Amino acid sequence: MKILIVEDYLKINRLLASFARTEDHIVTQTYDVETALDSLSNQSFDVIITDLMLPKMQGEDLIKAVREISDVYIIVISAKVDTDDRIDVLKLGADDYLTKPFSVKEVMIKLKNIERRIKQVQLTFLSYNQKELVVMPFKREVLLNDELLVLTKYEYEVLMYLINNTNQILSRDQIIDHISNDSEAFDRVIDVYIKNLRKKLKDNSKSPKYIKTHYGVGYQFIGDLDD
Repeated sequence: MKILIVEDYLKINRLLASFARTEDHIVTQTYDVETALDSLSNQSFDVIITDLMLPKMQGEDLIKAVREISDVYIIVISAKVDTDDRIDVLKLGADDYLTKPFSVKEVMIKLKNIERRIKQVQLTFLSYNQKELVVMPFKREVLLNDELLVLTKYEYEVLMYLINNTNQILSRDQIIDHISNDSEAFDRVIDVYIKNLRKKLKDNSKSPKYIKTHYGVGYQFIGDLDD
C-alpha cells in the first residue's frame, strides 16, 4: 500500500516508516500539514497516518482538507487522550485513533487488515449495458467504453447515489442532503451536475440509457446491470 506519514517527531516518523517498509509498503514521510497536502496533490495514498499536534497547521486541519476530496483511510496517532478530543477527531472523518505511547506492531496489524480489505474491494466493480459503463467504487473511477471519465467530486457522488438507489426516483432535495449539509449552496445546482454527467456519459436526456428525468419529481438511474 501507499502510506503517507505526517509526524513532526523525527523518531516516531522514522520508526513508523521503517516498520511499514519492512512490510513492503510504499511510504512518503512528511513532518507538517503543508508538505502533506503538497504530496496529496501530486499522488494518491491508501492510508494516512497523522499526528494532531503539528507545526503551524494541526492534524485536524489536514483531516478536514482530505475529507473534502478523498475517502482515504486516516489513522490518527496522538498524545491527546481526552475522550472529547477523540470523538471530535472521529467526527471530522478520521477512521481510527491511537494514543501515544502506542504499539508499532498494532499499527502494522491495522495496516495489514486495511490492505486485505482493499484487495477484496478492488475486485468489486459494477458494469452496465454490456460493460459499456464500468464503475469501481473503491478507486472512485468510472469508465465509459474503457475510457476513464474525469468527474468532479460532486458529479461522482451524485452518480454513485443514483446508482446505489437504482430504479428509485430521487428528488433534488434528497440528492442535496446526501452530498452536502449546506442546502442553500447547492440549491438547483443538482441540475447542473446531472447535465454534466449526461454529457460525459454520452447519455441522451430524451432517450436515456443511464439517467432518466422525472419532471417535477427527480432523477433515476436506469442502467442495465450486467450479470
